[in-house]
Amino acid sequence: MSPYTNEEILSASNKLANFFKHTDALIVLVNVDGTTFSYLHPSRINRAEETPFPKLYTELSMDIAKDEAAKNVIQITKHNPGAFFGTDLDLQLRRRGIDTIILSGVSTSNGVYATALDAFQYGYKLYIVEDATADRDTEMHNLFFKKLYPKLGSVIKLSDILELETHD
Repeated sequence: MSPYTNEEILSASNKLANFFKHTDALIVLVNVDGTTFSYLHPSRINRAEETPFPKLYTELSMDIAKDEAAKNVIQITKHNPGAFFGTDLDLQLRRRGIDTIILSGVSTSNGVYATALDAFQYGYKLYIVEDATADRDTEMHNLFFKKLYPKLGSVIKLSDILELETHD
């Protein structure tokens, strides 16, 4: 992954979760079930063996997932690139009155983009954390953050969020 490594993305995501873990914010951990991707679209059924799901997505596990004291954490399992399509994510957010999303993850040009686009279309205020997001292609990562994400929401850095703590 680039321009940030898997470890850097996981570390940044853990920092975000720790920052929000004792607040009214909802932390949504999005798991990916890559084994079902090929069944969701007829043209991909025969390609299932040709495009195995990358190990990267199955090996990342955030600390907050194991923290039983954190009461503001839910998990969503997605079967598509975006976290909204085919899940109850929108319902979970709306029933809690949540209208703002801070988004991080992999990959910039696929899952993060699909989720960001849906969030925009559903009318959420969106912040995409550039240094808590990565892609397989640095040029694509940069293109999305320079050209596409500013049209959907606000591009921010992890430090922008962590600095909020000092202003409380």
